[in-house]
This record gives sequence, C-alpha cells and structure tokens, in this order.
Amino acid sequence: MKLEQLLAETQAGLDEIKKLDFPVISQTKDWQSRYRVLMQLGKKLPALPEKMKQTDLLVKGCESRAWLLHYHDPANDKHFFILDSEARIVKGLMAIMLCQINGMSTAELASFDLTQLFDELNIKPYLSQSRGNGLTAMIQHIKSCIK
Repeated sequence: MKLEQLLAETQAGLDEIKKLDFPVISQTKDWQSRYRVLMQLGKKLPALPEKMKQTDLLVKGCESRAWLLHYHDPANDKHFFILDSEARIVKGLMAIMLCQINGMSTAELASFDLTQLFDELNIKPYLSQSRGNGLTAMIQHIKSCIK
C-alpha cells in the first residue's frame, strides 16, 4: 500500500468518525458505552502495513506499541498523520486526536491544545494513568513533528 492511499483512507475514516462518532461520544452518559465507541473507532482507519511499522515511528512513552507516521506537504504547509496501534483503545484515542489535527498548518498545530479536546469529550477523567501518560507522549510526539 502506498503512502497516498494510506493518507486517503485515513482521511476518509477520520471524516466518518467526526461526522458519525463524535456526537455519540459526546452524548453517551456512561463510561462503558463510551469505551465501546472508542474501541470501534480504530477499525475505521487502515492498518499500517507490517513493513511500515518501523522502530523510528514508535511513539515513546506509550505502554502499547503505537506507530505514528507524519507527512508534511510543504506546498501548502499541511501536516497529515497515519496511525496504528496494537491496542484498540489506544488506536481509538489516537483517531480522535487525528480527527482534529490532520490537515492543520504548522502554526495551527503549534497553537492547538490537544488536551482540551479530551476534556470537551469528557474522556480524560476515565483514562488510567498509563493511558493518560501514553496520551501525553502522543501529544509530545505530534508537537515534535512540526519542529
């Protein structure tokens, strides 16, 4: 699978998640239902081919193995990401992040507060400490891509 195809399939999955799943996450009252939705989000994104799961793409600080591939289009200063993880809940959390940031410019990405997004969706209070640490590591990894 080529990078262009992965980017297109990832964006299509993210568009669907934004349109169909964000309202469900926001309206879900109990954590168990929200957890089920999170686990299903990752299924809407393409898997990273095994040959692309390289060590340099691993996000350090995540308890589960998670890969984040970054692509910057210098022609229009847009950043795009492709993600994968062995853990469904981690992939779901990463999908939520990418829904908000994929296609942002360097300036937009530098000033965007990713933690606020999880507060708005009322997800952060329900994350274990290790998942919270992994989320922080993912945010730092994304911010390091634009430097």
